[in-house]
Amino acid sequence: MSMGSYLSDLHTHTDFSHGKGSPEDIVRAGIRCGLKRIAITEHAGGHVFSGVRGEKLTRLRKETERLASVYARDIEVLFGLECNLTGFGECDAPKDRSMFDVLLLAYHKGVVPRDGFLLKRSMEAAGLHKSEPELTAKALLAAAEKYKIDIFAHPGEYVKCDIGTLARGAKELGTMIEINSRHVTLSPDDIRLIAKIGAVMRPDSDAHSPERVGELGPAIAAAAAAGVELPGDGL
Repeated sequence: MSMGSYLSDLHTHTDFSHGKGSPEDIVRAGIRCGLKRIAITEHAGGHVFSGVRGEKLTRLRKETERLASVYARDIEVLFGLECNLTGFGECDAPKDRSMFDVLLLAYHKGVVPRDGFLLKRSMEAAGLHKSEPELTAKALLAAAEKYKIDIFAHPGEYVKCDIGTLARGAKELGTMIEINSRHVTLSPDDIRLIAKIGAVMRPDSDAHSPERVGELGPAIAAAAAAGVELPGDGL
């Protein structure tokens, strides 16, 4: 693992959804690899297969709060969600934003479409419809503005997204763009374009097991290969 100037990992999953290891296992793994901040970010409730909702989400919040207290001297533990685009400018972010420290947003498969736009994206992901990259970027930006999203996760992984449009909007909104170490979805040209526009990029692991927590090396290496130096997280 190579973290460079990053001491945070803001995209992790646990056995509350489709990950392996408990939230405590994830936090302990973060401490072992030298992180100073970690976020537990399960999928929000709109994801049919791995969304965390209702009483289960409440239990996760209480467990995250407990871990934040128990390990306060070693690491800052944040409670977050990886939200799912559910329509044009819509996602399954919670109404009470104050409960969450960090919100990520991405298009994912396994979400019931709320409108024709997302139905087409579901068909695109299945190879049954043409891509509309600029429209997808605008849909993500509209949702990010409405729901106060902090990070765009793995843009372009399942459906094409116009990175220039996303980066210009992200810069305006102050929303970061993730370079995902699990699936590096941004090409060298994408990374250079984002840097030129001036939007902030950050590496995250998207860890689905304790062993991968803090694994930021592939994302940092992708930026370096593009000739871009990431700014660090200031911790």
